[in-house]
Amino acid sequence: MPSIYELKTEFMTLWSLLDSDTIDDEVLADAFTNATDDLKDKLENCCKYITNEKAIIAGLKEEEARLKAKRQAKENAIERLKALMLDAMNTAGEKKLPCGSFTCAVQANPERVIMDEPYIENVPAEYLKIPEPEIDKAKIKEDLKAGKNLEGLAHLERSEGIRIR
Repeated sequence: MPSIYELKTEFMTLWSLLDSDTIDDEVLADAFTNATDDLKDKLENCCKYITNEKAIIAGLKEEEARLKAKRQAKENAIERLKALMLDAMNTAGEKKLPCGSFTCAVQANPERVIMDEPYIENVPAEYLKIPEPEIDKAKIKEDLKAGKNLEGLAHLERSEGIRIR
């Protein structure tokens, strides 16, 4: 069976022969029918492949979510255990303690900012990060559909895609 690329080339050749008088119309019609049948078979196989790959992707996403939840549970357990260890060392009044092949030590973390002012409106502008402006394509699309002339700025364009049902 020809590949989908070969079928595309075959159809292009058949369409170009349609205008010439060198080939009998019945022969050309049979060639179109055969090429169309091959294309149907090839498209069906492609659809089967896509459906199978989508099922695999869904399974992989579920596995990712399961592994993420498992990882997060382990990270949380580690953080709880480290907090318990810190509390125990502080209660014992120890700053550094050799523990077999390890040494546990209490250390000061870097300073971090805790905001006392909960409202952004009350924070001076010099301490605010303003994000870079973004183009509102939804608003542009809405205006173009309403008939607004945005020549030189934007235009609407429609592409095609395959829908498999």
